[in-house]
Amino acid sequence: MQTTKTQTELIQRRPILSARQVAVAVIFGAIAGAFELLQITIPGYLPGVNFSLTGIWLTLSTMIGGPIVGAIVVFVDSVTGQVGIIGWPGFLIHVLILAAFYPRVYRIQSTPKRLGAFLLLTAVALFFQYWWWIGLYSFVLKIIPFWAQISLQFGYAYWVYLVIYFLIPAIILATVPRYVAPQWRWPWQKVEREETTETTAS
Repeated sequence: MQTTKTQTELIQRRPILSARQVAVAVIFGAIAGAFELLQITIPGYLPGVNFSLTGIWLTLSTMIGGPIVGAIVVFVDSVTGQVGIIGWPGFLIHVLILAAFYPRVYRIQSTPKRLGAFLLLTAVALFFQYWWWIGLYSFVLKIIPFWAQISLQFGYAYWVYLVIYFLIPAIILATVPRYVAPQWRWPWQKVEREETTETTAS
């Protein structure tokens, strides 16, 4: 008599965040918070308003740690920043779009094509993030008229922020890609393992 047993089982769900992800969240969250509290920025946006460096920490933390880590980092950045928690959903839009497509970008073998795809992804994520800020400043806070914002943001500020979000992460992606490898999963993803055991009895 020969019995062949093939069993597919789910591995026990891992913790939501690995030790690596926790470390990334703590490190980049601390950096983002410190930069906001110390007001380390780039001048030239508007009189009295500078360019924030949030995009660097948002991009790197999401690339390395995934969407939850990116969300934590931008939450810390938001609550320590001048705008406050109301800015968090705008950053979160960027985090989710980046996390959704970054693993595919990372798997591109050609470095020039990978960097081109990463630039496109960053530009698209920033574009959708921008509509949150435009709506916030024009219709909620009513600081800048809508069409004035369209002209200012997409005629000037968007391109500066694109460089901030893209440049340093792209250099790391091109030179030491293993440091920004997407070794993370979405919270609902499970890992399946197939075990095959053969027992022969006579």
